[in-house]
Amino acid sequence: MTRVSKPAVEENRAKRREREDASRDAARNGEPGIATESGVADPWERVSQVSLIGLFVIALLWCAYVAQPVIVPVLLAWVIATIVLPLVKWIEDRGVPRVLAVVAVAMLLVAIIVSLLVLLSTPVAYWLGRATEIGALIKQKLQTISQPLALLEELRKAVNVIGAGEPTLKVEQQSATVVATILSILTPAVSQFILFIGALVFYLIYQDRLRSAVVFLLRDRDARLATLRTLSEIDTNMTTYFGAFTIVNVGLGVVTVALTWAVGLPNPLLWGVLAGVLNYVPYIGPAIVVATLGVVGLLTYNTLGEAFVAPLIFVGIVTVEGQFLTPTLMGHRLELNPFAVFLAIAFCTWLWGPLGAFLAVPLLMALAVTLGHAFAEEKRELPE
Repeated sequence: MTRVSKPAVEENRAKRREREDASRDAARNGEPGIATESGVADPWERVSQVSLIGLFVIALLWCAYVAQPVIVPVLLAWVIATIVLPLVKWIEDRGVPRVLAVVAVAMLLVAIIVSLLVLLSTPVAYWLGRATEIGALIKQKLQTISQPLALLEELRKAVNVIGAGEPTLKVEQQSATVVATILSILTPAVSQFILFIGALVFYLIYQDRLRSAVVFLLRDRDARLATLRTLSEIDTNMTTYFGAFTIVNVGLGVVTVALTWAVGLPNPLLWGVLAGVLNYVPYIGPAIVVATLGVVGLLTYNTLGEAFVAPLIFVGIVTVEGQFLTPTLMGHRLELNPFAVFLAIAFCTWLWGPLGAFLAVPLLMALAVTLGHAFAEEKRELPE
């Protein structure tokens, strides 16, 4: 039996203590230390950390999905606040108290929204009333290209023959059910609009106090300064982006009204407002406007050539706006990765619906600014 001398045992213990002390010192200095006696990090500990972070992210997304009626109006109020904040400051610089300036801007915003709803209620009701006719009219207009769909029609008939012997379910919708459905749609919409206006007003009034409260939650002075710089840059970028983009979209709406009026489409104001609002959602918004103009053209004109004049011209206008006008106004400092923008829109639309698509770009911009400040000191030049 091999015996180990006492001095050797003490020497091994001393070396072990030195390795542990070196590992703790390296951890304090932010350097990679020795996790185990063999110098290899424990893989299970790393897996447990990643799993814990993953569970936290899943729980956070679930909370964001469940709390959509509260989170979405508040985030929308924050985005709109960045647009109207320069107007509030301009009024405040003229000697008007901030509370009165905020209330005046909020009332002006509500008046604009209500006026648009009143002006567009008639054409919207007209097109909604024709919803049952649209399918038949489009099918009639597209008879020239309906031959390739003959196979699908035969398949549809075969499926109908197969399911002919099965009992059908008849649904009779009563008037009380219709009223309940309308109330179930209007009640959440009105409550969320009230929440949006309240959040907008309070954020514009107490913006500085909210920022100070967030900053003073941190104890370290450097962390406070870094957080303050991050919040200031987010507000600046949001104001620049949405301020310039709002001007561009108003111009796009005016051009769309003139285009649809010139080609003879009905209700040009409706299509102009639709183009200006949906252009806030990159890629998806202009595509919806092009499809809508195409459908309206098919319902208005007798030939496909006349029907596709407005959509083709609108595609050219949007291309010039997206590739030249908007980048020139905003500068390269606010450029975002197009693929990241597309993924953000897809994810936020899945999470929060149409309003999520509108909120995708500002949330991505805020995340990009935050990560840029958080990892500013760790950036390195990549080899070519």
